[in-house]
Amino acid sequence: MEIEIKAQLQDKDAVMAKLRGLGCEFSPVKTQDDMVWTENTGSLETFLANKVFLRIRIQNNEKVILTAKQSKTDLQGGASNLVKREHEVVVDSAEESRGILEMLGLKEAVRTVKKRQTAEYNGYEICIDEVEGLGSFIELEKMGEKEEAEKIQSDMSAFLATLGVKAEDQVHKGYDILMLEKGT
Repeated sequence: MEIEIKAQLQDKDAVMAKLRGLGCEFSPVKTQDDMVWTENTGSLETFLANKVFLRIRIQNNEKVILTAKQSKTDLQGGASNLVKREHEVVVDSAEESRGILEMLGLKEAVRTVKKRQTAEYNGYEICIDEVEGLGSFIELEKMGEKEEAEKIQSDMSAFLATLGVKAEDQVHKGYDILMLEKGT
């Protein structure tokens, strides 16, 4: 399962400089246009009541990835919103994917566009995101077992602190939820 931690960056350049100082080499910037599809749309409460969230991601205007996510809260109760069961496949066409999802009765609930750079460090995938309408963020991601999730997130939080990212800047919601809360 994918385990992650996320925080809003107050000083993106300083954090990136510290990561480079640790030897991180960042990928070229990727643009990701994410459309989240659900059975029920409307209020944030209605959105969160969905059991499965499907996402069409168009990366750099060429690669199309279809992802299904299910919050671990739905599976076992009490887990963080950032711990999810996830399945992903590359598809040929965003337009055909939209057609399939519409045929299944799903609706586009929220759209998020971001520019992302990634690096690897100490078993973490590090993502530096610039999200349209929300600002700059850092995400740490690691694959692990559900029994390890709390410990891994605690270790990630400690690592963020070494980068100067404060605990109060941590965000426990996905960009889709943040966009819905903002009303965009």
